[in-house]
Amino acid sequence: MRRERGFALIAALWLLVALSALALEVSLVARERRLAAANTLEGTQARAAADAGLEHARARLTGMLERGALDPWRGVDSVLAGDVALGGGGARYRVTLRDAGRALNLNRATESELRRLFVALRVDAGEADRLAQVIMDWRDPDDLRRARGAEREDYVRDGAPVLPRNGPLQSLDELRYARGMTPEILALARTYLTLLGTGQVNLNAAPRPVLLALPGIGEETAGVLLRHQESRRPFHSLADLGLELSSGARGALEAATSALIARATFETREVEAVSDGWVEGSPVQVHAHGLLVRARDVAFLVWRRTE
Repeated sequence: MRRERGFALIAALWLLVALSALALEVSLVARERRLAAANTLEGTQARAAADAGLEHARARLTGMLERGALDPWRGVDSVLAGDVALGGGGARYRVTLRDAGRALNLNRATESELRRLFVALRVDAGEADRLAQVIMDWRDPDDLRRARGAEREDYVRDGAPVLPRNGPLQSLDELRYARGMTPEILALARTYLTLLGTGQVNLNAAPRPVLLALPGIGEETAGVLLRHQESRRPFHSLADLGLELSSGARGALEAATSALIARATFETREVEAVSDGWVEGSPVQVHAHGLLVRARDVAFLVWRRTE
């Protein structure tokens, strides 16, 4: 009898353990589902906040156009600052704006422009030349290897994890897979690069390395442009710029005028916007990227990507 009672007690204990484990499993599954539902809801709120940030930027830039200033988007980087609350549900967004003309368009730059950019960043001239050719080979649609470049077969032979796109780069991070690109050089260059816009560089806003990447602009010309940027005295034409240069620098500028006219502007006409949306207390964050362009007195959001 005692043995039977012992077995019954053990069986009851095992049943209790099994029921407890089942209850714990059900609880964990329910918790995971609650968290998933909460994350989905917070993700939706964060996405709505990020989209609202882009719309806020578009409305603000449109308002600036209505003022009729000569360059109404000049200094656009400081137009929006701080976090903005979206309604009363804890959703917020923060928008960062940048004149797309402050950077060199990686998908539109020529081999010479890429080479000059790397040299301006103090990369060894030989390495700068090699990297420029590698990037052009990565970007162009063919498999014809430049003298110091690299094509698909070179990456296959090296066992590279990613092969050349043979088309426009989709992100700046893609550059890290280009043969010979180092984290240090990429960190130096990415501030001065973009993938958005027509590729025109704003001479009244671009930093020194981007200015030096352009044809006909040497150290003297870049120095004059930077001094005018600091004193808020913008140039309005290449002819005006030439008046302040020595004969040598002016001659180099004039020799490259035809190429430079297609690559340069003196106004902010394209603006990159990054809108970060989130819900207070939530780890979920959504990033919305956009490109806004001028068309008379209206700003248009012509490209958008949310991640």
